[in-house]
Amino acid sequence: MNEESTVASNDMEIENPAAAATAATEVTADEEEDSNTDEEDIISNTNSSSNITNTEPIIDASTIASPEIETEPEPETEPSPEIDPIELISQALLHKDEGNNLFKAGNLIKASRSYRKGTSILKPLNQQNDSSNEQVKLLLISLQTNLSMVCFKQNKYQQSKDVASKVLLVDQLNVKALYRRAVASRKLKHLDSAREDLRAAYEADPDNRAVQKELLAVKKELELEKKTTKAALAKAFSSQGGKSFLYDDKEELEMKRAAEKKEKQLKDEDARTKRRGDWEDACVQRMSRGEEAISFDDYEKDLNDKEEEAAKAKDKLMQEQEKNEKAERRARKKAQEAAKEVEESDDSEDELTEKELQMLRGYKKTSDGRTTSYFSREQTEEEKKLLGNIAPRRLDATAAPQRLDSAASIASSTKSASVWNNAGTWEEKDTSDWCTRTLTSHLKEAVVEVDHYTGKVDKIEDLTGDASVAFVSGKKQFVFDYHASLTFIILDEADEKVASGTLKLLDISSTAISDELEVDVLAWKKAPTEGTSTAAIICREALVAQVRGQVLAFVKAFNAQY
Repeated sequence: MNEESTVASNDMEIENPAAAATAATEVTADEEEDSNTDEEDIISNTNSSSNITNTEPIIDASTIASPEIETEPEPETEPSPEIDPIELISQALLHKDEGNNLFKAGNLIKASRSYRKGTSILKPLNQQNDSSNEQVKLLLISLQTNLSMVCFKQNKYQQSKDVASKVLLVDQLNVKALYRRAVASRKLKHLDSAREDLRAAYEADPDNRAVQKELLAVKKELELEKKTTKAALAKAFSSQGGKSFLYDDKEELEMKRAAEKKEKQLKDEDARTKRRGDWEDACVQRMSRGEEAISFDDYEKDLNDKEEEAAKAKDKLMQEQEKNEKAERRARKKAQEAAKEVEESDDSEDELTEKELQMLRGYKKTSDGRTTSYFSREQTEEEKKLLGNIAPRRLDATAAPQRLDSAASIASSTKSASVWNNAGTWEEKDTSDWCTRTLTSHLKEAVVEVDHYTGKVDKIEDLTGDASVAFVSGKKQFVFDYHASLTFIILDEADEKVASGTLKLLDISSTAISDELEVDVLAWKKAPTEGTSTAAIICREALVAQVRGQVLAFVKAFNAQY
């Protein structure tokens, strides 16, 4: 980015107009250069990770309190639990390095997951994105700018813009974050917002080549948009023979519909003429065999019945093929599992069984008649007098409650559950199995009824991901990241399948969940007929909304369960 090109907007001047014009016409090449720059940024972030870990951070744990809960100052005699910042920063760095490696390998989904986990770990050290520690601030900025870039690569422009905005809450003049938010805004057609961010980035770094080119491209699009709007308004309010052009589109649409209707009538007439010719030939053949001729209506009815039977036979054949394929997949899976068991059994032939181990061990009887290991030792009466009885005893369930110290009370109030984590610093519990079952159940319950048509989720083709509950600084965080593929069907009043298709849920995650969950609607597997097309589309849109609602219901169930 050492090329000489100075960019300005309304308040700036372009020193080299020829170079600026050339840069504005090479938008595609700029995007490729930006892609290369993104990969260089990832590599540079990877190389800089060691610089952060080698320097011991100095963080006042008393300042890392949640802004959401107002607490009264505790007496000096009661120590408050402290977070180990080095441990949290180390975990965040591991997730960042993992994300960088996954990005360079082209695995964008897992890379974004790693960056999100690293950001989540740093939240206790950076409440409300306002960190007093420079190292935590730089690491958080690096994680979120990388995440913004990955979202942009996945064509999730709104998420890319939102993540970049979070970076700017920490560092208002971060050039990379301003640039990331600007390119995402441009893709979303928010050209004014993109121009403002690029102006701020240009003022902070006037020699940045990528910022210069993007600013020129945005200005060019804004000028083109203004010209287009002006031309459209001029055409709409101009008159020719006292008639406004505002109604041209309506007349053009009516003419198009009339032409399509006429074309359909001609096709129907041609098809009917052909069928009538076939009917006449069939009648001649029947009469030549001494059979009675049939009417044209009966002939059409027989022809339609045969077509329906052929379609049903085809559907049945496809279902049988699908059933056979599933049976073959199950058989292959069982064969693989059997082969794996055989391999494991071969590996364990040299290992001793439990019975053989018992034969090798020595056992003895204790004074109270119990059988125990030979090496188990009992206290003598003299030792009991000196030390007391140290044998394990069952706790009394009715014992009186005891006063807990501050650390224990905090651990119990947060319900972090683990005895070893009394300080409540960091603990993570894997809940993937429960969340996968619950999310599958909620998605299968998605059903809607619209104008005598029923739309429902038929099967879950693919559901992958993981989930966990983390206890950080005495607070509970729910983390999950899934993507799914659903097959849906639309039935009429007679429960006959009118249409079917597929829905893709690419990002069911704790950082992207909302009422506007991203749902991709793929092409129809079974397209509706012309008469049912409108109703099928309306029913499909209602089902998409219901699926979003089921995902939100899963999130509530997750929060209630843990």
